[in-house]
Amino acid sequence: MNREAISQGVFDELGVILVDKSEIHMAATFDDLAMDQDDIEKLLDALQTKFKVEFPDSVKLQTTPLTQVIDTILLIRRETLPDDSKSEGL
Repeated sequence: MNREAISQGVFDELGVILVDKSEIHMAATFDDLAMDQDDIEKLLDALQTKFKVEFPDSVKLQTTPLTQVIDTILLIRRETLPDDSKSEGL
C-alpha cells in the first residue's frame, strides 16, 4: 500500500469522526482539528483495524501531525509485512 492510499484512508476515517472537514490537511495536528482524546482514540482504533498496525503512545498526543500518523503506518507496515520482492529474486 502506498502513501497516497494510506493518506486517503486516514482522511476517510477523519471524515467519519469530524463535523468540520475543512481543516483536514497533511500538516494538521489533532489539536488543529479540534479533536479531543476520545476522538483521537476512535481514529487510531479505526486506523489500527484498517491498516493492521498498532500505534506507539507517542502518536496519541494532540500535537501529532497527520503526516506523522501516515509515516508511522508506512514504517510499521514496512517492518511487519513480508517483503515479497526479496523472495522473488531467489
